[in-house]
Amino acid sequence: MKAIVLRQNGDPSVLKLEDWPDPKPQPHEVLVKVGAVGVPYHDIVERNGTLRGGHGLPKIPGNEIAGTVAALGTAVTSLKVGARVCAKGFHSCGECRRCRIGKETLCGKRRVISGGYAEYAAIPAEALVEIPENLAFADACMLGSSTAVALGALRDVAKVKLGETVLVTGASGGVGLAAIEVAKAAGATVVATTRSEAKREALATAGADHVVIAGDGYDFSADVLALTGGEGVDIVTDTVGSRVFMPAFRSLATGGRYLVIGQLFREDVAINPARIIFKAATITGITSARRDQLADTVRLVAAGRLHSRVARILPLAEAAQAHALVEAGNVIGRIVLQP
Repeated sequence: MKAIVLRQNGDPSVLKLEDWPDPKPQPHEVLVKVGAVGVPYHDIVERNGTLRGGHGLPKIPGNEIAGTVAALGTAVTSLKVGARVCAKGFHSCGECRRCRIGKETLCGKRRVISGGYAEYAAIPAEALVEIPENLAFADACMLGSSTAVALGALRDVAKVKLGETVLVTGASGGVGLAAIEVAKAAGATVVATTRSEAKREALATAGADHVVIAGDGYDFSADVLALTGGEGVDIVTDTVGSRVFMPAFRSLATGGRYLVIGQLFREDVAINPARIIFKAATITGITSARRDQLADTVRLVAAGRLHSRVARILPLAEAAQAHALVEAGNVIGRIVLQP
C-alpha cells in the first residue's frame, strides 16, 4: 500500500510517500480502509520531535481516522466487514480497574492510535465507533480527537452550566471550535482567543460571543476581565498550553476550573502555588475522549447538533503541504488527507 512514512524528526519535508507492507490485524484489531485522516497539531509536534514518548521511528503517523472495515481480527465480534467507523485517539485495554470504572483514558496500557496516513490501518476494535451513512469520512475522522474531547472536557469534567462563562484559547483549531459549540449548546457565554484578526468572523459564526485577538506574548487577561465585569471566566479551555497559561490563569474567576487540553510547545510554566490556593482553582489535564463520549459525539454531529469544520481536503501525497499549512497557523478547522 501507499503510506506517508516518518523516518526522522524535522520540517514537513521529512514526510515521504512510500510503498509499505499492508498491515495485518492482530486478533483484537480490525483492518480499516482509510477514507480520511485529520491533521491536528498533535501530528506537527510528533513530526518535529516536541512529542517524544511512545513515538518510535520509523512510523506511519495519523490517529484521526475514519474509513470502512475491510477485515476482522480473529477475536473481534463487535464489528462487521463493511461497517463505517471512526477512531478515538487512544486505545485502552478494557480490562484493568480504571477501564472497568469508566476511566479508560487513564488506563495504564493506554496507547496512541497511529497509522492513518496510509491506504489501510490496523486499529484495535475497542477504539472504533460506527458512524451512519450521512456522516462523511472527512467530517467523522476528527471527532475522536477534537469534538469528543471538547464534549468530555466541558460536559463531563468541568460540568459547564447554563449562564457560565467559558474562555477558549487557540479557538480556531479543531478542539477550540468544538469547545465553542459545546459551551454554547450548554448555555454558556464564550470568549475565544486567536492570534489573527482574519479569524474573528469565523469564530463569531461558530458561536463565540466575544473574540479577543492575542498575538504571541500578549497578556489578554485584561481584555477577558473587562468582558466579564472583572469577575473572570468560570472555565478555561486551554488548547495551547504554556505560552498562554499565565494570562489564561489570570482570566480565571475565583473557584474556576482550568482544563489543560493542549501543549503545543516545549516550554515549561512556573506558578506560585499560593495563586492556585487563593483562587481556589481546579486545574485538570484532559488526555483524550472515552469511547462513549465519541459515540455521543457521532450522534450529535449526525443530528446536526454539533458540527465538524473541514478547512481543506488534500490527497495523501500532499501531507507535507498539509503540515506546513497547519504549522503556519492560518487554518480555521481541520485539514484532512484522503488516500
